[in-house]
Amino acid sequence: MKRKICPVCDLPVNEANFCARCKKIIRRPVIWEMNYYLNEKPPAKEIAPIGSQSNGTAEQPKLTISSQPVRTGSAQPAKTLQPARTMTPPRTATPPMDAQPPRDYIPSGSSVSPKKKVGRRFPVSIAGIITFLFIIAGSLPDIAKKADRFLDKAKDYEVSYPFDDSGFKDLKEEDVKAAGIPCNGYNHFPVSGKEIMDSMGQYIEANSYGFLLKPQAVYSDNYEMKTDSGSISYYDTVEGYYLEDEVTSQLTSKDEGYVYQYVEINYDTATGEMHDYISSIKDKEASLAYLEQFLKTTETSAQIPLEESSVPVIMEQVRGGLERGEETIFTDGIFSLYVYEEDDTLQVTVSYNTLLSTEHGET
Repeated sequence: MKRKICPVCDLPVNEANFCARCKKIIRRPVIWEMNYYLNEKPPAKEIAPIGSQSNGTAEQPKLTISSQPVRTGSAQPAKTLQPARTMTPPRTATPPMDAQPPRDYIPSGSSVSPKKKVGRRFPVSIAGIITFLFIIAGSLPDIAKKADRFLDKAKDYEVSYPFDDSGFKDLKEEDVKAAGIPCNGYNHFPVSGKEIMDSMGQYIEANSYGFLLKPQAVYSDNYEMKTDSGSISYYDTVEGYYLEDEVTSQLTSKDEGYVYQYVEINYDTATGEMHDYISSIKDKEASLAYLEQFLKTTETSAQIPLEESSVPVIMEQVRGGLERGEETIFTDGIFSLYVYEEDDTLQVTVSYNTLLSTEHGET
């Protein structure tokens, strides 16, 4: 059974690969493959005989995860139904003839009867067995309900996979730029993403916080998707920096323990208008400093007066959420933020305020 996961927020996407949290179509979701065996015997290679284990327990089969190529993201495996365990009694060897125990000699015609073998008494009483059966019978309705819920979810996952990508249309970067029409899959800041990235690059290089900075190669992905309600377009151009600390600078991206840390700006390939700001950094001080600088730079570029700035309120909300150990979903001015911690890494996403764009009749 396979399940499609958004590589950005690690949540499931629907049949059309639409992520409700990221509010966009995920073209290359992570595919989780979950192995379980319902009303069937697991393969022999996945079963460890109980008799061969010193502690009397069977080894659980491993969950395998396969994914389609994605640029970033990670996914954590969902819980699966454990396969039924199969008990295999240990084999016993037949002793040789000379090892047979001696038998008592009984003369022919003798009235003496052979000694009867005394078997083991069953350690559970009849009353205990009856009580156990009543417990099992009483729990059957609940077991049946849980099985029905599991089968319903399994059907939902099967509906969402495989995905028919015939509605996708790849677009060349030069063609998108020549058309000069912004995509309709994002809300757009009224600022140049390229200019914001250049300004942020200067700030990051002057305030590296001990990171080894590696500028990212410019990444562009442009496509359209046909839906029942019309065509949705995404024109992504991404620039940013990879940040490596003392630990990750000694590793490669393939080594265990390597964690991607980065700051990115996503903007429209056709018009250059900024889509969003994304960062993933373990150093909270550095992360908050870069966030505050981004907010100030964007407001300056958008010609928002200093007395109308949303930066102080936003930073107060974010710091308060971190102190309480809570995620922050906050909207103020032209900004919409989502900030949370995951695996000791601070994840930050800033998009254009959709409520503001609705009020102004923008898309």
